Amino acid sequence: MSRGAHERILSQLAASPNELASGIAQCIEALRLVSALPRAYPLMVEYAANPKSPTIKAFGRAQLARLPLRSVAAIIKSSMGLPDNVRVVSATFYREDGSIDPSRILLDDDSWKELVPYVHTLHVEDDRPAFAPSTPGLNTGASAFVPSSSSISIRTLEGTQVSLQNLRNLYSPNWCYNI
Repeated sequence: MSRGAHERILSQLAASPNELASGIAQCIEALRLVSALPRAYPLMVEYAANPKSPTIKAFGRAQLARLPLRSVAAIIKSSMGLPDNVRVVSATFYREDGSIDPSRILLDDDSWKELVPYVHTLHVEDDRPAFAPSTPGLNTGASAFVPSSSSISIRTLEGTQVSLQNLRNLYSPNWCYNI
């Protein structure tokens, strides 16, 4: 029997002229509706500045449900002492059976109040672009520049020969102070 057939039978039974059958059907319907609601667990917020040890904090679901998502983000930032450039990126939700779905899902700001009862964890991340790892230069291990006795020069795309020693003297920070 399909779920729709069960609901149809239950609604017919609730509308029955027999008071006992109608009362039992109404009780079963109320139990079904209550069991379909998500549990009243706290809403978890995870900030992963360091992926190896994320910061997790629990918040009251009822309080967060009354506010728009932007206000929720502001409360999370101030409560957890997070930088201003963090934002709510995604959330994990409860499944119908009460287990937690591990997939991260993007949130619609306008639907926040409808989604709150089903959210398990909000994932908050830094909005700053990650720094690209720098490539080590030729002089990475050197503690100081040691000029060689022979002059090093390069040829530009235009074909001009340029002495690196002259460039160093021209653009050296020490040159600024020798005025």
